[in-house]
Amino acid sequence: MSDNHNDKVINLFKKSKNNLENQRFFKGFPYIKISKDENGNYFKEEALLDYASMCFYIVTVMKKNGVGVSLYKYKVPYDSLLKFLNEFRNNKSYGVVIDVERYVPEDLA
Repeated sequence: MSDNHNDKVINLFKKSKNNLENQRFFKGFPYIKISKDENGNYFKEEALLDYASMCFYIVTVMKKNGVGVSLYKYKVPYDSLLKFLNEFRNNKSYGVVIDVERYVPEDLA
């Protein structure tokens, strides 16, 4: 088994002739549209919102301290994520957002 954790990750934004023809942008950011799950079923709005409300995001923020920098990891609920990120965007809090990772509680499955 490889040590590379990205072995099964598919780069959906990889440049290819087919991708360039179908590539779409929103305010300069590339995106793809997904309408069905892996089983071919259409997504249900209520189910997606219920799932999202149970998830958290681990936001890693780099902050300067006396001798260098430190990383702070915050557990942010889904419904507070944009508010939290705006704290740094609007310079109300100091630090630089380094990473945002979705955290799904184990008992959610």
